Amino acid sequence: MTHFVQEFGVGLVFAVVFFEVAGLPFIPGETALITGAVLAQQGHLSLTAVISAAVGAAVAGATTGYVLGRWRGRQIFEAVLGRRARKMIDRSEEFFDKHGGKAVFFARFVPILRATVGWIAGIGGMNWWRFMMWNVIGGAAWGIGIGLAAFYAGKAAVEAAQRYGAIGIGSVAVILLLVIGGTHLWRRRVEASS
Repeated sequence: MTHFVQEFGVGLVFAVVFFEVAGLPFIPGETALITGAVLAQQGHLSLTAVISAAVGAAVAGATTGYVLGRWRGRQIFEAVLGRRARKMIDRSEEFFDKHGGKAVFFARFVPILRATVGWIAGIGGMNWWRFMMWNVIGGAAWGIGIGLAAFYAGKAAVEAAQRYGAIGIGSVAVILLLVIGGTHLWRRRVEASS
């Protein structure tokens, strides 16, 4: 079993995260990342490889969703929803014009949104470069934050994910990132004023 985990673990993390973020919300991408990080803590996998696979898969999956949403999303929406689709598409275009970057970033930490944000951004016509910038930043923050939290918290992270779900783990990761970022900015301001 250990050989199987070492041989295929990182690839499995990549595949599961990719398919979840590309639009299959019932696939447990975040659980795969947490499990991979816990296995890295136990010495079965490389933490760098697990996080790199998760970040790469998250970015590639959302990009795939964006491209598919841009290419055929409107037709699929209209076929499924009929006349209501036009209003929803108009609203999504307005939303992504105003809040697209924040939506792409924060959607990483909410399971259903993580699986659909690429599609919605594509259907909503979000600018490609703006989408990619926030896609990479969000994917990196999610992968690094969740991966490090699971690695350092180990079994406690798995139990928290089971008890509170991905939103709880994502919230902790976002809080940690905000505290670290705020501390860094505060230090820079103090150094600049000295």
